[in-house]
Amino acid sequence: MSDAPKPDLPPMGFAENLSDAERTELGSFGDFITANDGDTIIEEGHEQDSLFLVIFGRLHVQTETTGRSVLLGTVKSGDTIGEVNIFDPGKASASVVAKALSQIWKIDRNRLADFIKAHPESASRLLYNVATQLSRRLRRTNEKVAMAREAMLDSF
Repeated sequence: MSDAPKPDLPPMGFAENLSDAERTELGSFGDFITANDGDTIIEEGHEQDSLFLVIFGRLHVQTETTGRSVLLGTVKSGDTIGEVNIFDPGKASASVVAKALSQIWKIDRNRLADFIKAHPESASRLLYNVATQLSRRLRRTNEKVAMAREAMLDSF
């Protein structure tokens, strides 16, 4: 076991506009995880209450609700996973699996609450950034649904 200091969160994703000191402090509330190709980060149907930031690597978001694995998307450096469950804890709606050597930073709901209490100003920027990412993802999903609906209507 090493006593080496934890790395700092890089200025990316929801931590992009936080100061160096704020990212160092936020990083200390979470854990850095190394995932190898094939490692499951989030398992569909299991309780999930954590927010993740992908530092480097590539992950697949996939579901097996239809009995076969369906790729929903790819997650890469700077992307976030778990945003919905950090605000509304419950069972994961999809699995997230590493498809290359990856480093991910993870903070659970309780530790995020501790960070919010200890650093309300930094936390407000962090939560604003997470909400912005969620909104962009929702907008892209709505656009995809609209295009799929249009394609279905055109085929009739």
